[in-house]
Amino acid sequence: MSRRTQFRLLVALTIVWATWAGWSLLGRATPYELRVLDDLGAPIASAVADIEGDQVGTSGSDGRIRMDWNRSSVVLEVSAPGHVAQMLTLAEPPEGVVDVVLKARVLRGRVVTPDGVAVDDARVMTNPTSGVTDGEGNFNIRGAEPGAIAVEKQAWLPTTFNWDGGPGEVLVELEPFAARAVHISGSVVGERLEEFIALARNTELNALMVDLKDDGGRIWYNTANPTALEVGAAQNSYDLNAVATAAHNENLYLIGRLVVFSDEIAAWNKPSMAVWDLATDAPFRVGGQYFLDPTDPEARQYGLDLAVEACSMGVDEIQFDYVRFPDILSESARYDLVIEEQVRLSTIPAFLRDAVDLLHPMGCTVGADVFGFLTTDVSDGFIGQRWEDVAQIVDVISPMVYPSHYEADWFGYEVPNDHPGQVVRRALEDGMERLPRNVVVRPWLQDFGYDSSQVKAQIASAEEFGLGWMLWNESSEVTTDALRPAE
Repeated sequence: MSRRTQFRLLVALTIVWATWAGWSLLGRATPYELRVLDDLGAPIASAVADIEGDQVGTSGSDGRIRMDWNRSSVVLEVSAPGHVAQMLTLAEPPEGVVDVVLKARVLRGRVVTPDGVAVDDARVMTNPTSGVTDGEGNFNIRGAEPGAIAVEKQAWLPTTFNWDGGPGEVLVELEPFAARAVHISGSVVGERLEEFIALARNTELNALMVDLKDDGGRIWYNTANPTALEVGAAQNSYDLNAVATAAHNENLYLIGRLVVFSDEIAAWNKPSMAVWDLATDAPFRVGGQYFLDPTDPEARQYGLDLAVEACSMGVDEIQFDYVRFPDILSESARYDLVIEEQVRLSTIPAFLRDAVDLLHPMGCTVGADVFGFLTTDVSDGFIGQRWEDVAQIVDVISPMVYPSHYEADWFGYEVPNDHPGQVVRRALEDGMERLPRNVVVRPWLQDFGYDSSQVKAQIASAEEFGLGWMLWNESSEVTTDALRPAE
């Protein structure tokens, strides 16, 4: 064989070898791309390509993985969280982009109470995605990963279940948290907190309710809110962070009561936020109380900012009290807007929606106190609190069903105050029948002017409906004999 023939043969063998190995004569790999899509055609980020167990590429937000061809054939496994992995065999270097379609795993199911009632707005959390139940309690989550699935909702007890990734619908039961709490006025939180923690330790109480801001406008916790400091409302009576830590160390749920629009201090010291009385040229007064204007943006923001601050300091629930208009209509009262029915019916719900939007991402529950008679009365009571409207928005609605506050002949009783258990039962029965959704109802019960048997009768009526409750005594003098001992 001549030298020329040998040389030609060597060149040919080199070319064959280079082609087989996937290399060009310049010694560089042949690049190509995978484009990973889901079964709806959307690109999948963070998809992984493996060759023989070795990760060789990860997709970006466009779903593309840049690859190099360097062997005679390639068996690829392409996978992504929440999707079914796909095996792909490439016998020769691809031309252009290779599309790989991964079928999304779909988690379907329904969240209900133990009684089978739908639970809306519950979060169903998987890795790496999540979903929210609709008005019928249904959820449908694409891209869910098999394993432990968490379900939670503000003011409800969280739960988990295991999903194997298969088809079919899952039925999940969720229970509302039945908080049993007593009122701790702002002036005594710092001095008597240990007393109330001990009471909870020894009784059925599983929650504490502390005043953040009272109906005179005093802010009892260590606020740094600029408006509170400007108007002189900050009392700095207790450290809210420390209170939250102490409560949580005892596994107690902490509710912060925040009075919104009844506020004498701010009304006088920042009158631009107040309801103004044209007859007296002074802040408008109703039964010894002064009100901030619910239609005034600055007054509304004051309440929202305090709620955000308290939530950030460890409170589990912000309970808005006096979230309403004054309960007396007066032609001399001036507001930013003309207070017609539609203004009332839009203003208070709008405030509560703003609160939900701010506090839910922070992990705080939103509650609202309403007049007790509104569980029966279909109007808004001229104060902007219509039962269905408030219940549609908040996590917890708390009617103040104090028997002493009902006038003669309510529920057929000449003196309603003489029938505590029956009045509470009738009021709650009316309210529960009118709920627009599965919201937590937690009534305020009367713990003043009654003996232990009368307080117990109210508790028993609330618990007939499976509800938690809160005992109200302005001075925080609790009828401890009405409480069951700890189990």
